[in-house]
Amino acid sequence: MVEFGGIKGSSCPKCNWSDVFAIDACPRCQSPVKEARFSGQGKIVTFTLIRYPPKGFEKEAPYVIAMIDLENGPRVIGRIVEESENLQIGQTVSFLTISNGALEFKVNQ
Repeated sequence: MVEFGGIKGSSCPKCNWSDVFAIDACPRCQSPVKEARFSGQGKIVTFTLIRYPPKGFEKEAPYVIAMIDLENGPRVIGRIVEESENLQIGQTVSFLTISNGALEFKVNQ
């Protein structure tokens, strides 16, 4: 979910679990969750270049999938929409949009 350049999600006030999905109960402790807003800023934890994509994504290859730690939120998996040649672990990224169900990020310059 997108909200003013950030990402809307859920957070558990009891156990501090959070995710970018809107749900009613925490999957860890089953407590009610609250709506949360995450900044959309984060750092690349790891990434991979997909050269041989699964069926249905052939036209999009090559593309980069990354694990990203959001500054004030959970770790998410998303696509990096820029060239992968100079991509590095630890680089900061900004959330752009959700496309076909995937979070998309760009590298901060």
